[in-house]
Amino acid sequence: MRCRRTSRIILWIGVLLAGALSPAQTPRTPLRYELRFAAPNTHLLEVTVHADGLHGSTAEFAMPAWTPGSYRINDYAKMVQEFSAADPQGRPLPWRKTDKQTWRIELNGTNAATVRYKVYGNTMANHWTQYNQLHAFLAGPATWMYLVGHMDRPIELSIAVPEGWRVATGLVPLGGNRYRAEDYDWFADSPIEISDWERQSFTVGETTYHVVVHDVLGQKDFTRFTADTRKIVETVVGMFGGRAPFREYWFLFHIWPDVGGGLEHLNSTQINFPSTWDADGYAGRYGSEYQLKLFVTAHEFYHAWNVKRLRPVPLGPFDYTREAHTPSLWISEGLSSYYAQLAMVRAGFYTPEQYLESIAELITEFEQMPGRRFRSIAETSWDAWFQNTPPGDTNLSNTNYSYYDAGQILGHLLDFAIRQATANRRSLDDWMRLLYERHALPRPGFTPEDAVRAASEIAGKDLSEFFRRYVEGREPLPYEEYFGYAGIEVERVPQSAQPWLGATLQRTDEDSTLVVNIEPGSPAELAGLDRGDMILGADGRKFDMDQLLQTLAEKAPGATVKLMIQRWGQQGTLTVRLGSNPYANFVLRRVENPTPLQQAIYESWLGLAGRAAAQNSLAADKRTR
Repeated sequence: MRCRRTSRIILWIGVLLAGALSPAQTPRTPLRYELRFAAPNTHLLEVTVHADGLHGSTAEFAMPAWTPGSYRINDYAKMVQEFSAADPQGRPLPWRKTDKQTWRIELNGTNAATVRYKVYGNTMANHWTQYNQLHAFLAGPATWMYLVGHMDRPIELSIAVPEGWRVATGLVPLGGNRYRAEDYDWFADSPIEISDWERQSFTVGETTYHVVVHDVLGQKDFTRFTADTRKIVETVVGMFGGRAPFREYWFLFHIWPDVGGGLEHLNSTQINFPSTWDADGYAGRYGSEYQLKLFVTAHEFYHAWNVKRLRPVPLGPFDYTREAHTPSLWISEGLSSYYAQLAMVRAGFYTPEQYLESIAELITEFEQMPGRRFRSIAETSWDAWFQNTPPGDTNLSNTNYSYYDAGQILGHLLDFAIRQATANRRSLDDWMRLLYERHALPRPGFTPEDAVRAASEIAGKDLSEFFRRYVEGREPLPYEEYFGYAGIEVERVPQSAQPWLGATLQRTDEDSTLVVNIEPGSPAELAGLDRGDMILGADGRKFDMDQLLQTLAEKAPGATVKLMIQRWGQQGTLTVRLGSNPYANFVLRRVENPTPLQQAIYESWLGLAGRAAAQNSLAADKRTR
């Protein structure tokens, strides 16, 4: 009896183990990727993928069509060439393409395959791959195919690094230029720089941050920038409770001519700057070029929380084959801009006066966007993919606008609304933290309704009307009311005394002026001016763009100007009756006598109270010593 019972127990355990080790549940071996490089002047990367544990008669490998964070279809499959597949014995396996980005392999009875292909890369941009004699930069989706239906499998990568170069990446190092990712999303989300880069590192809390720079312009010292990046990191991490969700983080910078922009990743960012570290020219509303570099860095770093971990439901898990639309990019991108520039104030890189001047300029530009009449902020978020469609004339410059700018402006209004409703006990910071706590990875993300509920909960009152009118609707934004909660006066300075043409102009190399847009209902449209027209001069004299603008500025509203134009190779004239500028310039300034609540909101919003306390503590410490 005892032996028979033991047999039953063994049989029962065996059944359990058999279920636990079924193909769908078995911890699978990693997909093994290998990377080699052809001659630099070919710009070809040679990729090999070893895949085992395959089931069925076929296996499919696909190339992404887009990169998360860059909302455009790039069709990276067009960069692939010389695709092949073989079984473990090296025998070729037949394959065919089933669509623009998918290769289907006939397994012929084997459960393993080796795939080889080459990728052409010669575009210096954060969502593309480039390989030349100076470096190799790999954007994951532009480089790596994925095994369809098995994107959850771990991945190991081995790189044959060219002599004299090193690897910088957020992938987990295994030693010997070997790296690991827990799944394809992590793998594709980890950019790789391979070159003779330079690095400086620092630690904040329990996290080590690496500032990696590949500089082909001036090889200038970036110690100051590293120190200032640390201040940004300390400020942003402090917004989320003082602890980062990663043990290491990589800032990958390129100093490279004629490029710009950044792209966020889970534990890294890749940012391109077109000027050297000591360049300090004017950069519009951001201030100097150096301040713009810090703003971009802060924006991409804030993304490590907002959009990489806290994301709208449609943005994950990723479908790399098609667009992923969401009405919430004003949160994911616009509020990242809001907090990036706010972090610069809190970290001491802007004075409050400089910040208010910058935001006033932002609002001025935003309110001149004709698209505000045609799309809500939620709609322009949804239609983000239109902004990067293939070349071709559209009317988007008149019917759409930036969800970055819209979200940054909305961030102010919503922050002030929460602070006012709670007597400054809560803020937009609390809203972001609550959303993060409830909806960040590994949770599936948030919906627009989740965002409204969280805002109302933090404010202690129903804010759904705010979202209905100003996010989903197209009502004018009530700047005076909401900035007033922080003791900030909003002045709209009329420009009606200024002449208005209503055309967007662009300088050309031929000392003439190109018309790139005509605003609906403007004097330019009424006179018959068209996009693509070349303005050669005015009132019988040939002018370059500077002279043309000066001539127009000297005229009064209602005056006429005869424009000499060239259209389709034919020259002619158009008479335009200039209108009055219908727009206002915005000015933000503190009220002279703020109430105690206005003063408290203003100081806590900009971090002035905390900064003053820190300075007083430091002064007391110095006196003690």
